[in-house]
Amino acid sequence: MLATRSEIITELRVMLAELAAQLGNDSSAIAETDVIPDCEVVDSAGLIEFVIMVDEKYQLGIEAEDMTVDQLGTIGSIADFVLARQRRDSVRAG
Repeated sequence: MLATRSEIITELRVMLAELAAQLGNDSSAIAETDVIPDCEVVDSAGLIEFVIMVDEKYQLGIEAEDMTVDQLGTIGSIADFVLARQRRDSVRAG
């Protein structure tokens, strides 16, 4: 069963909060549409780690061309990206 957008957003917030906390930051104020790099809750290495965590959790197979602010820059855009990949993969499997 595919996760809902709301479930994905909740999971993304938890992952980002864990990474931010490791750096002594609080990510709870980040809105769904805030650009994560602009919020400065994680450094560049943390941002890469976050993308890797998302890729591994949802088995997305993220490619270099996927790594854009439009697709992976906000909590909302990441959730949409995950949903699109899940739908694509379920169609291929079905």
